[in-house]
Amino acid sequence: MNLLNMDAENRVVLNVGGIRHETYKATLKKIPATRLSRLTEALANYDPVLNEYFFDRHPGVFAQVLNYYRTGKLHYPTDVCGPLFEEELEFWGLDANQVEPCCWMTYTQGRGKFGRVSVTRRGAHVTATYGDMPGAHRFEWVNPNS
Repeated sequence: MNLLNMDAENRVVLNVGGIRHETYKATLKKIPATRLSRLTEALANYDPVLNEYFFDRHPGVFAQVLNYYRTGKLHYPTDVCGPLFEEELEFWGLDANQVEPCCWMTYTQGRGKFGRVSVTRRGAHVTATYGDMPGAHRFEWVNPNS
């Protein structure tokens, strides 16, 4: 077996949300006990014809996930909200507390901006405010049966 074939055997293709990523199997073993560290060809999301694993997940967040495996540094993409980022990390089996210090403030602000809901009831009127930042969404309902 030549070196070119050995290299190809050590690589893996991950199709995430239609975007193909290629890396080494050893890279995915760097963070144990995660979804990517446990890939096998017996999994339902492995396509033997294309020789790739398919995940119908957010490809932009996955770019940061794969970079974390490669570099050991988890950065927060600023084009997604905090809850979506957390959901993706949970799917991949990663800990959100590993976000790098340079991204921590942006990440925690992104979580809080969309994560707070306050509800006020006054008789038949119900007001819900989503977020505590300027421009937060506010909705009001009136119970017609009251």
